[in-house]
Amino acid sequence: MDLTFLLCLAMSVGSWFACAERHSVYWNGSNPNFLLEEYAVEVRINDYLDIVCPHYGHGEVSSHAAERYVLYMVEKEDYEVCKPHSFDQLRWECSRPFAPHAPEKFSEKFQRFTPFTLGKEFRQGESYYYISKPMHHHGQDCLRLRVDVVGQNGAGAAGGVHNPSNRLPADDPAVMEPKVQRSIGSSVFTIGTDYTPYLQLLTSFLLICSI
Repeated sequence: MDLTFLLCLAMSVGSWFACAERHSVYWNGSNPNFLLEEYAVEVRINDYLDIVCPHYGHGEVSSHAAERYVLYMVEKEDYEVCKPHSFDQLRWECSRPFAPHAPEKFSEKFQRFTPFTLGKEFRQGESYYYISKPMHHHGQDCLRLRVDVVGQNGAGAAGGVHNPSNRLPADDPAVMEPKVQRSIGSSVFTIGTDYTPYLQLLTSFLLICSI
C-alpha cells in the first residue's frame, strides 16, 4: 500500500477527530444562562452536548431541597410553552443529586447518521429543543435550551426543527466522558478532546501495514 496514501489517511482521520468539541451545560436553577430570554448553544456535526445534572456534597442541602429534573427533547411549539406533550419525548432524568464522586451526566452526539435503532440523527441548519420539569417540587419552573447545529464556517441555523421520527429516547453508549466541574452555580463551557495518542497509534499501525 502506498505510504503517501496511508499518511494522508491518518491526517484526515486526525483532522476529523480534532474538529469535534464537547459543550457542557449545567442543568440547574443557579445557572445564570437559564435566566436569559433564550439560552442557546451552537454545535457542529459530530460535536457532543454534555448535560451535567445538579450535584451536592454530603450535608450541603437537604434531600427535599436538592434539585432533580426530567428532561425532554421537544418540538418548537412545546419549547415555547415549556410543556411536553408526549411521554416519548422524555430524554433523561437527573435524579441523583448526591451521586458519589461526580455529577450525573448525559451526552448527546450530534451525528448525521446512527447505527442504533433508537438513535437520533441531526441535520446542519436545524435547531433542537430541550426542556425540563422539576421533580423536587410541583412548581412551574421552566429550564429550557435551544441547540443550533451550524456549519463549519459558523453559519447559523435556519430555524428548522428536528424530525419527529427521531424522538425515541436513546443514548450513544460509546460517548467518551470528560472530567466535569461541580454543577452548583456553574455555567457552560466548551472543551476539545485530545486525540493525539490515538492519531499516533493509527499512524504507527498504518506504517507497519505498509511494510
